Amino acid sequence: MYVLENLDWNSDIKQNAGCMKFQVDRQSFHKAINTVESIIPAREIRSIISNILIEAEGNRITLTATDLEIGIKTSIEVEPGRAGSLTLPAKKLSQAVREFRGSTISFEADDSNHIVLQDASGKSRARIMLMGTPSDEYPVIPTLPESNYTKIPVAVCQEMIRKTSYAMAEEDARYVFNGLYIKNDGKTVTFVSTDGRRLSRIKREFPEKLPLSGGVIIPNKAVRELQKLLDSDQEGKLAFEERDRRVYLRIGAVDLISKLIDGQFPDYEQVIPAKVSHEVAVERQTIENSLRQVSVMAAEPSRQVRLTFASDGLSIAAQTPDIGEAQDTFEIDYSGEEVTIAFNSNYLMDVIKVVSSQDLRVGFSSGSAPAIVKDPEDMDFIAVIMPMKL
Repeated sequence: MYVLENLDWNSDIKQNAGCMKFQVDRQSFHKAINTVESIIPAREIRSIISNILIEAEGNRITLTATDLEIGIKTSIEVEPGRAGSLTLPAKKLSQAVREFRGSTISFEADDSNHIVLQDASGKSRARIMLMGTPSDEYPVIPTLPESNYTKIPVAVCQEMIRKTSYAMAEEDARYVFNGLYIKNDGKTVTFVSTDGRRLSRIKREFPEKLPLSGGVIIPNKAVRELQKLLDSDQEGKLAFEERDRRVYLRIGAVDLISKLIDGQFPDYEQVIPAKVSHEVAVERQTIENSLRQVSVMAAEPSRQVRLTFASDGLSIAAQTPDIGEAQDTFEIDYSGEEVTIAFNSNYLMDVIKVVSSQDLRVGFSSGSAPAIVKDPEDMDFIAVIMPMKL
């Protein structure tokens, strides 16, 4: 059985340099902590993994966190005092900095890795003490020189992830489904995700060819973290590199490094219907509103809704036995035979939300065949949804 290995971080041991000291803007410090803290597992693997590594050198501090599969680090400017490094409990550090009243924090550690946070201005007498641990056992997160990366426009990557990440599996036994598949053909880059019941694919032309050794699968957790970073810096460039079964990503002052998922991604082109018997244009907001109203009566856990395409309109219906039912009908331009298809309402809603244009196109051949959803203003995007049994 395929098992994700822990990241084989560089085995070098950091020199433990205690007694570090610096002053830092509270808001900048808290933002940096939040950036790295999000990947720390709720249930700690090792106690040190529930900590954040802080390294001070010159006028910058670097914060690092890892779950042994993914690593993230960021740096911010500080008023320098003494260089050093240690690790601190992420949750308590975040809470302490968030609740701190002063605008500038004085951070000072002793040779026992105990730190004291105080108001640098001296206006407040509050002191917060945290017990840290030496940094020498903390995994080293590898990074690459800037020259090694290929630059990607953030807006393009952000859109591609937004239109595909919803279909990733979360904890599927088929590990290759638990991530985002990326491949390139020259400068044409394709993102694909599937959980076996739905699929999403998008293609874009990039300014440069991505340095990929064939197709790669980035774990879903790393994709979610990347999505948050892209949302916070929409004007910049995303730096990308794949090497030694890891993906290296950099945006602004943040580095995200993740082990890739091993395994063969399914032949997704075989899943996408080459031809459908019917293709219907539907106003996006209309079907979204209708689906929201009707799906409140969709039975758990299937969340099934029935779509009936007929000459007098599109009818959406759902029911929960012994509780109630709901139905809505609106006009569409359709002249074929009546066809009823059942879908998981959440799957259908996820696709509707990522379509950018005012209309979408639903393609189908029968009630038992895969259906497709297209964005008429983005013909390089397609989604596939498997029907449910009626």
